[in-house]
Amino acid sequence: MTISIRTRLLALMLAAALPALGIMLATGRELEENVVSRAESAALQQVQNMAAHHARIVENARLLLATLAKTSEVRSLAPRASQELLADIQQRNPVYVSLALADAHGSILARAPEGPLPQEGPELAQAAFFTAALKNGDFVTGDYAHLEAARRVVLNFAQPVAGAASDGRSGSRGVLVAAFDLHHFGSLFEGAGLPVGSVFTLTDAKGMRLTRFPEAEKYTWVPDLPRMIERMSGPAEEGTFRERGVDGVLRLYAFKRLHFAGAPFPYLMIRLGVPVDEALGQARAVVRRNVLLLGLAAALFMGAAWVLGEVSVVRRLRGLVAAAARLEAGELGARAGLPGGGAGGSDGGLGGEDEIGRLGRAFDSMAQALEKREQERDAYENEVCHLNEFLEDRVEKRTKELAAANKELTATLESLNQAQKHLIQSEKMASLGGLVAGVAHEINTPVGIGVTAASHLEDKTRAMLDEFRGGALKRASLEEYLGLCDESTHMILANLRRASDLIRSFKQVAVDRSTEEKRVFRLRSYLEQVLLSLRPHLKKTAIVVELECDPELEIDSYPGLWSQIVSNLVMNALQHAFEPGQAGRIGITAALEQERLRFTFSDDGRGIAQEHLGKIFEPFFTTYRQKGGSGLGLSIVYNLVTQTMGGTIHVASEPGHGAVFNIMVPLAPPVPEPREPKEAKEAGPA
Repeated sequence: MTISIRTRLLALMLAAALPALGIMLATGRELEENVVSRAESAALQQVQNMAAHHARIVENARLLLATLAKTSEVRSLAPRASQELLADIQQRNPVYVSLALADAHGSILARAPEGPLPQEGPELAQAAFFTAALKNGDFVTGDYAHLEAARRVVLNFAQPVAGAASDGRSGSRGVLVAAFDLHHFGSLFEGAGLPVGSVFTLTDAKGMRLTRFPEAEKYTWVPDLPRMIERMSGPAEEGTFRERGVDGVLRLYAFKRLHFAGAPFPYLMIRLGVPVDEALGQARAVVRRNVLLLGLAAALFMGAAWVLGEVSVVRRLRGLVAAAARLEAGELGARAGLPGGGAGGSDGGLGGEDEIGRLGRAFDSMAQALEKREQERDAYENEVCHLNEFLEDRVEKRTKELAAANKELTATLESLNQAQKHLIQSEKMASLGGLVAGVAHEINTPVGIGVTAASHLEDKTRAMLDEFRGGALKRASLEEYLGLCDESTHMILANLRRASDLIRSFKQVAVDRSTEEKRVFRLRSYLEQVLLSLRPHLKKTAIVVELECDPELEIDSYPGLWSQIVSNLVMNALQHAFEPGQAGRIGITAALEQERLRFTFSDDGRGIAQEHLGKIFEPFFTTYRQKGGSGLGLSIVYNLVTQTMGGTIHVASEPGHGAVFNIMVPLAPPVPEPREPKEAKEAGPA
């Protein structure tokens, strides 16, 4: 079988073109792998930046709520002042859907912006993050919540507001609540400059898609694709993979699992997807172009092999093969340099530029294209390095800004602590003035007895010294003196202890009556202090007061109001229920009953006439006016119970069988509205 020169030349040209095709495909493959690697790194860097931004959001929320919890407006649970403060903070931080201040029972005291909140009252009080903040006394990151009306997902934060009782014990009086809007990541996504068709997704540990950009409303709070969850649930905390999204587009995804200390969910999955066609589009276009050029060159080679069969064709092809070999060796500047054929020569007499010349020119164009592509790749790598340096500079600048902000917040917190100390000291000094008048009269008797006993002991001691120095000391005199010393010291110590108890009781009661501060206290011990302060009135009578209350019963209420209620009821009984010198009994009982406090005051005196029962709570009604009664005692008790404490009071009595006052108040009485300053009332309108 004879093979023509054209066939041989065609086979030779095809064999010469195969190395160039291999180099081109290998270069294209390497270029594609480099582009994929850079795209994966860029996507993973974007995801890490988003995760770091989310972590900074949680930390900023913790610092913001901790700072607000230290302000005097929030610590005092003042609704109006707290409302203004929260409104100003929310305007400065629009990433928070809402900022609110609630008491320990979930009642909203202040909110920004104004309007209903997703959770209020009992629903808020039973929320896991709310109860955790009250229980732990520290900042709490809540779970993600879906606002169906707004088609948004928010992340709740809670910070307890600490307060201190008069006995020194601390507790949480309220909770600051902030709701962060995940739509904030949409602005970050839009400003990231990502390729067209990119998507950003937040998914919780249960597989629920919290939000997705773009098309957030369509894909918010719907289950994520199981294959995506499986890809992101492996042992690695971050990584990349290729997968088709819910819209069927093949994307290159980068993910990261983000953990938050103390959060009710184990982790949050952040995912960024870039379309593969967008990431590899330029590299594939170059490969297609080079393959097209190679195909064109191959066609020219085959045409030349079909037309030229002379030995001169083979000789000229050797130069082309040599150039291809140099190109294969990595010398991108290699060129064929074949001249076009001339008329009447060994080139076949075709005239002008022949097929081999065109093939040489095509080969040179291909080599030039490869060299240009290599230069473009080097330029692209230099540009990527420049962008990395720019990102490092931005990160360093942001780090310095955060350090400066932290320093400023620390200084602000320190100044707030100093202001708090000054306020506490001022209140302590103000409370001293009201103690002296009540203490002076009552402690006069025990102090006077102690002084008399000490004076008598001093006289006896001086007499004993005289007998001792004169040598006239007798055993009987010494025994008498020692007995006197024992009796006098016991008398002095007992009266000093009595004076100490009176002073301590008067101090607590006087402070509570001068303020309307709400605090947690043990009811029985406080009632005993109030009764001790009434001792100057009770000791002049034959009335016995019996107190029945659990010593461990604690209530969160207003001790000053309870002091006034008990004092008015006791003084009313002493004036109206018993004749002077008459023996009798006053009974006081307190116990919990169906989440309320039942307080009962009874006496076994003369009772109340039936025609007077309906009038005893009216102002200025009294049957004791001729002896100085004002008729305001029980009226004040009625107003304190029903208006200030939000409770009820009922009286039952029959002539000759005493009277019984039944009081029912909630365990958490409402917070009274702040009173208008006296100076403002006196000034009147301008």
